[in-house]
Amino acid sequence: MRFSGHVLENVGFQKIPDETVIKAQFRSVIVYEARGIISDKGDPIDPSFLEYSDGEVSLSLGDSVNEICRVLIDDDFTDDENEWEKERKTAPPYLIVVTKCPEEVVCSDGYWKNDGEKIVTQDCFPEGRESLRLLEKKRTSVLVSSLSALLSSEQNPVVFIQVHRAVFAETNLNMRLIDSWCSLSGEGHILSRIDNESISDKIKYIFSLSDSIHTRVGYFFNLAVNEKDRLKKFLYFYSAIEVHINKTFKELISDPDLTIPRIMPSRIAGFARLFDIKIPIQKATNIFHRFMWCSILQWGDVNNSDVNKFKALKSTRDRIYHGEDVEEKTLPIGEAQSLALKIIRGNL
Repeated sequence: MRFSGHVLENVGFQKIPDETVIKAQFRSVIVYEARGIISDKGDPIDPSFLEYSDGEVSLSLGDSVNEICRVLIDDDFTDDENEWEKERKTAPPYLIVVTKCPEEVVCSDGYWKNDGEKIVTQDCFPEGRESLRLLEKKRTSVLVSSLSALLSSEQNPVVFIQVHRAVFAETNLNMRLIDSWCSLSGEGHILSRIDNESISDKIKYIFSLSDSIHTRVGYFFNLAVNEKDRLKKFLYFYSAIEVHINKTFKELISDPDLTIPRIMPSRIAGFARLFDIKIPIQKATNIFHRFMWCSILQWGDVNNSDVNKFKALKSTRDRIYHGEDVEEKTLPIGEAQSLALKIIRGNL
């Protein structure tokens, strides 16, 4: 919302001087609470050891949001970390992802507060915020979903719940520009202890795995993780699964060196009567057949139990879409999350 100059002046803003041009490069800092892991007291999570970056996106994990931010942006995230945790009802460990727009945006008109250390503007950089949002949509959700898959096991899923997002910009005036803040809340979880080496062994694959994941997979998975409504949560997880199946299948059939085995792998041989491996892969048009081909050729950990799980998830989704009465409390949300994580991880 854009306020009038009179309103802004009444709350301490002043007109940007005529000769002043602000060049800003926008960044977002998104804080996620890690659900499913806890730091090893004998080997606390070290943000500097776990920092990864590719220029546009940088990330790290740790038990302190301030310690992580000192590594990623050379600044504290909050003045009082304990109070921040109480306000947002959150607890470590945390994942922080910093997304940086490569291009600068310019403003020479509008209102600001300038205390000599930082600048606060009100709706002066809509194009910068929009570019940042689009970059987050393209990169950030896929990276976070990939890390979930890398750190999860079948017995212990790991997810990241967004609890805070800050937007700021570095400027040509050598002051940080503050843009906007928003927050979300989370729910309960189960923990497994994890140390720096075990995280590092997996997080090093995050960029290669995320490059193989469709942006809509990350989008739907993160919608599901943060959704409260059980029906929406289930459908978001299922959508992530179906998009991932179709994307993986299309990549398989476009591979000129693709080799088709003559017999079903023993791990999914229980479904041989429902799936004829002799039928050409190009004729696989329904989602079950595509799931089977991906399981045969790409996802080497998928077994008979996983195939049963997918069939049950699809049946539930079909019943919902056909208008049948499905009790929300019976929706197989945990199974959908577990399968999504497993097949995402299968693209390594």
